[in-house]
Amino acid sequence: MLQNMQEFWYLYIILFVLIIITVFVWKKAATAATRHKKEVNEIMAKAKRNKEIRDAYKDLTAQIIENAPAGSLFEGVALNLEAACQKAENTENFYNSMTDGQKKIYAYYYLASEAKELKLSAFFKASSRPLTSDSVDAAELFVSKEIYAVIKEMFDCYDEENETASVIPQNIDRLNEEFEKLTKDIDLFIPAGEYIKNNPDVFLK
Repeated sequence: MLQNMQEFWYLYIILFVLIIITVFVWKKAATAATRHKKEVNEIMAKAKRNKEIRDAYKDLTAQIIENAPAGSLFEGVALNLEAACQKAENTENFYNSMTDGQKKIYAYYYLASEAKELKLSAFFKASSRPLTSDSVDAAELFVSKEIYAVIKEMFDCYDEENETASVIPQNIDRLNEEFEKLTKDIDLFIPAGEYIKNNPDVFLK
């Protein structure tokens, strides 16, 4: 036995290496599976929450608008506009048919929610006019001058109609950091909800 081990020592080394590789691959697969399950659970939880909020504000009344918390009201109105837009045969025509106030809420929701969950740049990188330009117009109403300036500069970096637009990574990182710092302790949804409360007729059928 000892003689065989000495003769075929390299086979034991190969076997040992294969065991190490197998353990590493298994751990990596287990970690990926756990991460995937967590991501799926988060998506499901978000979908459930969005449905609950959407249902709560599906049939708006003046009383609901008056009594609702501003942040929740904004989210509910925006989610219902989003659902109606997705159901439309032509989403572009549906969007164009919205009132100016509805467009502000719809566009700003995408900006605020994506900036909150990801980064400010994520919204402008993935979207285009008129959604981006309308969201910037809405932000001018809903946020401070300092925050608006950061949003406007980020918009200019990605704006397809801006001939001087330039996506420089250092600038994008700087703007993301400035936005995160300025909004760290601010609920971006509340001012938009207050806008709905102050203009209920725009959102009542």
